[in-house]
Amino acid sequence: MITDKSKILFLDVDGVLNSVRSCYALGGFPHSTGKDDLPLFDNVALGFIRRLVKETGCEIVLSSTWRLTEPYLQFGNDLKLPVMDRTPCLNKARGHEIQHWLDNNPWAKYAIVDDDSDMLPEQMPYFVKTDVQVGLMTADFEKLMALLK
Repeated sequence: MITDKSKILFLDVDGVLNSVRSCYALGGFPHSTGKDDLPLFDNVALGFIRRLVKETGCEIVLSSTWRLTEPYLQFGNDLKLPVMDRTPCLNKARGHEIQHWLDNNPWAKYAIVDDDSDMLPEQMPYFVKTDVQVGLMTADFEKLMALLK
């Protein structure tokens, strides 16, 4: 249940929870949250997101293209992340889809983590850009913490 005091993390997957680095280290990119693909997610990145949720009380809205192929609630359960919603598919830049969600749901604070920069200008202060080569790193986690604390 979303409340007007909600803190929201808009979460991308590819380039955040997996990366070129994790692909080489773990033997491939995950294509689902099935038992064969779960070990291909970057456990350090997942740990950062889980800690962010625990320490800030934020809820996750899946903004990744994964929301189009995986049931978002199952995705969250499989990765032990509290995914409570997903952004709509508007066939526009991701920033527009995030803004549509924000315009239709109460929220207090939000942050966006993604490896693509297709956010709206007014979203840039709340945006943390990861590097697809390495995924979510310590500095990215610290920026997200500062945005959601």
